[in-house]
Amino acid sequence: MKINKDDNKYVYVIVGKNIKRIRKLKKLTQVQLADLVQYSEGTIANIENNSYQTFSLEFVYILSKKLNVPMTEFVREDIED
Repeated sequence: MKINKDDNKYVYVIVGKNIKRIRKLKKLTQVQLADLVQYSEGTIANIENNSYQTFSLEFVYILSKKLNVPMTEFVREDIED
């Protein structure tokens, strides 16, 4: 899917893609990640697949701490589709 940088939802798409990328690098399933951050598996799946409308900065902060990954990794734009 082509992402239009002018779209207000662009940041959510990028963060979702990075959550998926980082989760896979950490060899976690969506269920394991959901349990780790105490969110539902459905929420994780929806965020990763760009079908979740919004999420908080606090959510990204929790991911960052639990996965031991700098927050900047979640906003990287140089990832492959």
